[in-house]
Amino acid sequence: MSTVEVDRPGAGVVWARVEDGFHVGSRGGEFLGYIDRQRDGRWLACDLYSREVGLFADLTAAMKALTAVEASERLRRR
Repeated sequence: MSTVEVDRPGAGVVWARVEDGFHVGSRGGEFLGYIDRQRDGRWLACDLYSREVGLFADLTAAMKALTAVEASERLRRR
């Protein structure tokens, strides 16, 4: 049996590949943001307001950065 910590940044996040090179993230049905592969191969991560989070060398790093931003926003709203 495994448990998931709800406050861990990546816990409960679902990633959907909308099309090749474009991914959207959600948690509990709420939109988190998106990640878009750029022409140079890097990954642009943007939050739910389309604000740039950063450019990343790989998709996993972009996902981690976006979920960390979202977790930080959740904590601030509490």
